Amino acid sequence: MSARTLQTLFVDRLMQLERFRKSLDGGARRIILIEAGPGMGKSWLLRQFAHESEAADALPVLIDFADGQAYDALMLVRRFRDAFGDRHFNALTAAINAATTPRVVLEGGGGGPVNINLGSNNQVGSVNIGDVAGGNIIKDNLFIIQGDNPLAIQAIEDRVTTVFFNDLKGLTSKQRAIFLFDSYERTSLDESRWLANAADRWISGQLLRRVREGDLPNVLVVLAGRRLPQFGIEWQDVVGRMPLENFVEEDVAQYLRENRGLSTLTDAEIRTLFTAVQGNPQLMGIIGDNLTQANRPVPDEEW
Repeated sequence: MSARTLQTLFVDRLMQLERFRKSLDGGARRIILIEAGPGMGKSWLLRQFAHESEAADALPVLIDFADGQAYDALMLVRRFRDAFGDRHFNALTAAINAATTPRVVLEGGGGGPVNINLGSNNQVGSVNIGDVAGGNIIKDNLFIIQGDNPLAIQAIEDRVTTVFFNDLKGLTSKQRAIFLFDSYERTSLDESRWLANAADRWISGQLLRRVREGDLPNVLVVLAGRRLPQFGIEWQDVVGRMPLENFVEEDVAQYLRENRGLSTLTDAEIRTLFTAVQGNPQLMGIIGDNLTQANRPVPDEEW
């Protein structure tokens, strides 16, 4: 959906936009939390935030954890690098390339490790990379590497993380960077209590911590989800909560009549539709799509 279409269909949420703009302009709330149920327009709002960021000459990156990817430290920093522009992250790319040198360690018949250098076809004799994947591994785009030692994996992640934030500091000394995370509830391993997965551990322990400590003054982070982790009192100076309420009848009238071009709807029809959707933005969007399609002129039959 284009920025123009998004803004044309956008309705209400003026308070949320104003608060975001204040943070974008350097306000104290550098971490914004949007916790709301399904269909409340979290994803829609994040896309609007991305357009607002671009209009303010900031660099946004939007990650939706509902996309089915298994995010770890390496995948996250790659996504950030690609979104912000790899020319700003030459040191990071070099660090990743050094870390992902293709090497597989196998347990030999005598119990000792056997180092195998992979050929250009990713095979050694009759052993394929897929045959040795498992356990603690890091997956690169082309290789499966360093599967022998969890401490080595952590050392690689620490090195890549350090280099990433050094590059990010250089970038954000001149330009703002906006991190937008959608479906953040997917970063918990448990639905009944918050149990952080690899992505949340990195985001909370590395990115958010640096924002809170003032190391990244030109960085803004938004977490949106049906459920979010808890933040203690030490976060209160930088964290802002952004509620999302159901739309009122006036919002439904504006959306359908003005934004969707359904100007012939009567007050009684608007009231009936409002009662049906109970102000839920997602349901309102579906009804808007259906009514717009139903009122579209039928083209002459083509032969």
